[in-house]
Amino acid sequence: MIRWVAIFILWPIALLANPLPALHDVTDVAANDVLNVRAAPNGSAEIRGTLAPNAQDIEVTATNETGTWGRINLGESAGWVSMRYLERHEDNPDYALAHALTCFGTEPFWSAEITQGQGVTVKTPETTVDIPGAGLLNPASGRNDLFAMGFADSSAQVRRAECNDGMSDRSFGLQIGLFLHHDHSATLYSGCCSISMH
Repeated sequence: MIRWVAIFILWPIALLANPLPALHDVTDVAANDVLNVRAAPNGSAEIRGTLAPNAQDIEVTATNETGTWGRINLGESAGWVSMRYLERHEDNPDYALAHALTCFGTEPFWSAEITQGQGVTVKTPETTVDIPGAGLLNPASGRNDLFAMGFADSSAQVRRAECNDGMSDRSFGLQIGLFLHHDHSATLYSGCCSISMH
């Protein structure tokens, strides 16, 4: 009984130690085989697609309750892959979340390429704005789910949370609020971010 209590107490701590999203590589799949991506986190669910046995940089945005299946995006939809066949990348100690993030939103349509320590490029249907001199994403005090960075007179706040682009069945693990100050105007954009779409 004591052993089960210890497991339930330590389980949330283990989840915090490996927060998502994170990049993974396919592992332990035979060279002549593929890794199935399924519609639900179980081995009998409909197959939505496959990953090559040497596929890399697969972004896992969430796991099921037991941590045995990971949710990924494949094309315009999300699916589930057995975590048994995914090997997590080691975190880069120099950058929170990832060195580069691709962010996007609708109403209005916009996208942003954020490269920590370098710059940010924001695109809308009307314009492209390149802003050099971006800082690093800094975590909020005492939290591992909220980050902020500044670039010129603008800023971004990124949070680990479920996010949908509103245009597909894809599901992401990061939300963003992007405050852009450019050409004597200020706009607050909201949307999702990916660490694998750059």
